[in-house]
Formats: sequence, structure tokens, C-alpha cells
Amino acid sequence: MIIAEDLIKELKNINVNFFCGVPDSLMSEFSKSLHFDFNDENHLIATNEGTALGICVGHSLSSKGFPLIYMQNSGLGNFINPYVSLVHSEIYNTPFVMLVGWRGDPSIHDEPQHKFQGRITLDLLEILEIKYIIVDCNSEINLLIKEITNALSKNQSIALVIKKDTFSKDKRRFKNIENLPTRKKALKSVLELFNQDTVFISTTGKLSRELYEYRKESNQPTKDFYTIGGMGHSSAIALGIAKNIGNKKIVCLDGDGSVLMHTGTLGMIGSEGLKNFIHIVFNNSAHESVGGQPNIYNEINREKLFESMNYKGAVFINDLDKLHQINIKDRQGPLYIEIKVQNKSSDNLLRPEESPKEYLEFFKEQFSI
Repeated sequence: MIIAEDLIKELKNINVNFFCGVPDSLMSEFSKSLHFDFNDENHLIATNEGTALGICVGHSLSSKGFPLIYMQNSGLGNFINPYVSLVHSEIYNTPFVMLVGWRGDPSIHDEPQHKFQGRITLDLLEILEIKYIIVDCNSEINLLIKEITNALSKNQSIALVIKKDTFSKDKRRFKNIENLPTRKKALKSVLELFNQDTVFISTTGKLSRELYEYRKESNQPTKDFYTIGGMGHSSAIALGIAKNIGNKKIVCLDGDGSVLMHTGTLGMIGSEGLKNFIHIVFNNSAHESVGGQPNIYNEINREKLFESMNYKGAVFINDLDKLHQINIKDRQGPLYIEIKVQNKSSDNLLRPEESPKEYLEFFKEQFSI
């Protein structure tokens, strides 16, 4: 297996000296090493992959070094526009190194939301004219560095496509505040506030799995919409539903990283003035589902942010006992509720057993369409 610290040292030796991206579970060890071993020197965790590429372009314009951008392959969609319209060799031609986590690798079983993306990942890189190397646990760092050096010497970008279990496991954990509730406990308290007619849309990652697990444990129907892919878009989906369904509470169960990824949606939600829209964010200021890497959410004045986006109110909860004091039935939306939670989850979290198409049917049944 590849030791992430060793790879980063060798990259720095060939003047790949800036790192930016969105964390991925297959490369959690890489971003952990940047944090724990290198003290985040010249390292930024971006809100989305397109932003990461823009930051890397800025580094290239103002430095003699080369940037590295890392992402899960699902993030290629955010990456493509700035790449083809700014960075390609026919435009500004700013070379970089990529690390792409290969979820949905056809040779390995994976979740349904990753299968199609996995099949087309290499094709996308070829269409984008980005040279790539498939990297696994048997790959040798010195050979990878040789290939990277050769590409950069020709002013070309190069991608390392990372297969599962490429990196040696790193059990170090990011900061966690133990006296805060777990996300699942907070989720249970939230669900108790609403009646059975409430429509729930849950964000990408472990929050949706926790919602699913809670429904199974409680013998409740799984009629929620699980945004199993498309990180950052659960609030947009909830907005589209709320525009059509005005006689039910529409609750978006969201995460801080998801909100950061496509913040502009907040303004659209606020501008519509949807009285039935409730936006609940479980805030650990981290990408917990892929390793717990920190983000900038706690550095933002969220009260002013949501006020400026025309939300009708913002409520901040550190103690779950105070949730029942909100009087949600009497509050006008769009309403923001933030609950501080721990930066960890169960290691044995259930995964949905049925297919996405089955969950879609369960969800639509409540609207009689």
C-alpha cells in the first residue's frame, strides 16, 4: 500500500507544492496526512471541486510551483466547466496534478449512486484530454513521480485515478466535541417534532443512512427522499418540491459541507418566501462522511448569512431539550434551524437495502402522483 505521507513528500520534491480539493473516502488518508503530518501547509479544503480548480489556477498564476487538486470522481461534474473554459491547453493551459477517487470502479462492488459515474470516469478524463494513471495498492511511488514529472515537464496535466484500498489506513481522528449530541440522536429529536404528513429530503452521505436506519429500527415507512448523490443539491430538490406541494411541511435535512458547496441556492429559497420550508442543518463543521476533515462553516456568521438570504428566522441549538421550544407549527418559513453535533458516526451504519427506484416510488406515493 502507498503511505500518503511518503507520496506527499515526493510530490513536494518535484515542486508540486500546493494542495486543494474536496475530501473523498478513498483518499481520506491523503488529506489526513496533509493536516496531521504537514500542518495544512499550502493546503486548502474547498467548498466544491470547481472552486478548488479555480484556486489552483490562481496558485499557478502567482507561483513557479505546481498545484494538486483532489476529489471523488463524482466531483468531476463541478470540475468540468472551469477546466474546459479556462484551464485546457487551448486556453490558459495551466497544468496541474489530479487525485481522483474511483468510486464505482467496475471491478469492485459499490453503492448504486456510484456505478454509472464509475463506468464513465476514465472516458471523461479521455474526453477532457487529461492523461491518467490508475493507482492501486501495488503502485510504486517512484514510478508515479516519474510519470508526473514527465507530464509537468511538457506543460501537461496528469490524473492519478485512485482505486479502493490504495493508501495505508490512517486511524488518526480530527477534533470532535464529545459533549455535543451525535447526529443520529439529534435526527431522532428532530423527527419527533413533525407529524406523519411532513416531507423529508435528506442530504448526501451518512445523514441519509442514519435516517434510513432510524426508520428501520422504528418500523416506520421509508418514504423520505434520500439524496444519495449530487452533494449540495438536497436544498434545491426540497425547493422544487415545496414550490409544488404547499399543503405539507417540507423539511430539508442538510449538512454544513453540503450547504457550503452550493450556497447560492439559499438565496433562491429565501426569495420564494415558502412558508412551508424548513431547512435543518446538522453542523459538525466537517466532512464527517468521508473522514471528518474540517471545513469553514463555523467561521461564517450563519445568522447574518441566512438573514441576508431572506429566511424568516434562524434558530441555533446546542441542547436538544431546547428543540421542543421552537414551536415549529407556528413559525413561518423559510426557517433555518442549526443543530451542533459531533464529528463522528457509527462504524456499523446500515446501508439502504432497496433500489433507488423503489425509494422513489415510496416517496411519490405520499403525493398521489
